[in-house]
Amino acid sequence: MRKLASILFGINLLIYCNFLTPAFGQALVGPARNSLTLPVDIPVFLAGNFAEPRINHFHSGIDIKTNGATGVPIKSVADGYVSRIKVEAGGYGNALYIRHPNGFTSLYGHLESFSNEVKQYVISEQYRRESFAVDLFPEPSRLIVKKGQVVALSGNSGSSEGPHLHFELRETQSENPVNPLVRSIEVKDAIPPVIEKVTVYSLKERQDWIKPYAIQLKKVDGIYKPATEGPIALDAVSGIGIETYDLLNGSDNHCGVYKITGFLDNEKFFESCLDEISFSETRYMNSFMDYKSYLSNHRPILKMFIDPNNQATIYRFAKNRGRIELKNEQIHKIKILTEDASGNQSTAEFNVRLEPSKFRHDPGFLPIYNAYFNFEEANTFAADGIEVSMPPGALYDDIYFSYSVSDPKPGSYSPVHSVHQPDVPVHLYYRLAIESSNLPENLRSKATIAQYLKSGTYSSLGGTWEGDRLITRIRSFGSFCIMVDTVKPVIKPLNFSSGAELKSLNTFKFTAKDDFSGIQSYRGEIDGKWILLEYDLKNKLLEYQFDPKRIKTGIQHTMTIKVSDQLGNTNIYKVSFNR
Repeated sequence: MRKLASILFGINLLIYCNFLTPAFGQALVGPARNSLTLPVDIPVFLAGNFAEPRINHFHSGIDIKTNGATGVPIKSVADGYVSRIKVEAGGYGNALYIRHPNGFTSLYGHLESFSNEVKQYVISEQYRRESFAVDLFPEPSRLIVKKGQVVALSGNSGSSEGPHLHFELRETQSENPVNPLVRSIEVKDAIPPVIEKVTVYSLKERQDWIKPYAIQLKKVDGIYKPATEGPIALDAVSGIGIETYDLLNGSDNHCGVYKITGFLDNEKFFESCLDEISFSETRYMNSFMDYKSYLSNHRPILKMFIDPNNQATIYRFAKNRGRIELKNEQIHKIKILTEDASGNQSTAEFNVRLEPSKFRHDPGFLPIYNAYFNFEEANTFAADGIEVSMPPGALYDDIYFSYSVSDPKPGSYSPVHSVHQPDVPVHLYYRLAIESSNLPENLRSKATIAQYLKSGTYSSLGGTWEGDRLITRIRSFGSFCIMVDTVKPVIKPLNFSSGAELKSLNTFKFTAKDDFSGIQSYRGEIDGKWILLEYDLKNKLLEYQFDPKRIKTGIQHTMTIKVSDQLGNTNIYKVSFNR
């Protein structure tokens, strides 16, 4: 099975490579630069770039700084029409999609507000659907825009960690994000990438489980070289990872590199290039980088070898899937080139030698396991009170699956089941079933599978009952148990304390918090009529702008706010006021 999968992957990779420029240099992706205008009039400095490493995904656009403020006018980069408008509490928050006749769609995310025409259309749809969160697809003739037309104001909505514009270019037909910095958007960048470290991985039989080791680099005469003398030891089968990042003019943010190429004795053995990313492939980032290292220190090590079940198309070339197998004990030379989207290059060079004796078992890495999971196959593990069922392709490589159980924690209704190691990434959802113990019948509807987090808190994963077992789907390993949530969400007025204060306020603000399972739904009404409550997930904020066109003035009103969590616990806040 594995041999067949490797053959098929090789064929697909060969076909893919035939469509790409083999030379180390720029590929032409996206619309031509002179066909677009910049989406902002302020100088463009980036907080993040295309495909830079993020947990569970490649970053699908560029993050343009807005001087730490909101309200910067956002312009359409070309003629087109608004093809989609999405409003949500998380994600991109307020997002606008503009389809252009050149075959690409531009996306503008984390917006504060839309242009008046778009805003009125969105509000009318929100009231018609009685929902703040909407995903709208206007007909092409409804919202036509011109190149350079202001379509929105920048903001900090959704899951943004600070004011900025998230900008994307997507190929309209495939919906794949493309790298706008390669060809379409010009950003000042005369700084080559930085290469800080090289990490060596033993890729022999996995039961050996040898700890990787890192070598610090320093720049000497323009070349990054090891800080220590002598060749770097390699095992019989080795892989190379590099800690590298890019800097752009006017910004100290560590961004991702565009291209990595590796040579062994002047023969290319690896090349990755970040021109275009499919959303169906974005989770392969967990395999492209050293997932365990990233979880521990948030500094990505990018692997120049391909895990057996990594099927991302970012790899232009990978001899033996990037695995290095030296055949003699002579000194060999490795050269690594990194390049950013502006064509700036950096080089790392170092000597290597086959020295398997230096790769000894680390007792901390010797696997203690309960089962062997083959990534190509469906894998099932069952023990007292738990069952794990993983579909084929859920893992990036075979693993020695480990499991342990410990006594119930206070408030839990099952033992704590530790399912393998949380620093091993999972690609596909798998089925997790946990049997309850001593759970009262009246609490079954309030039960959830909870995952224990490093912070000492729990995350609710939900679940459905099959007999005495609670079932959920998840894409991570960790420690799990059954807990219950019987606590109502908390609703608290933020900018008023009584109905009398609402007489002159134009904006009513509330905090809506739930400490465990999370808020599932909310609804606001005045005199029994639905009102538009805007929800800011990261700040747990509900906000209503009083609308005299929809709510009569000069009379007494009753406002009702109803919030429910994921397990049906509901709280209602009521206040009467004159307006």
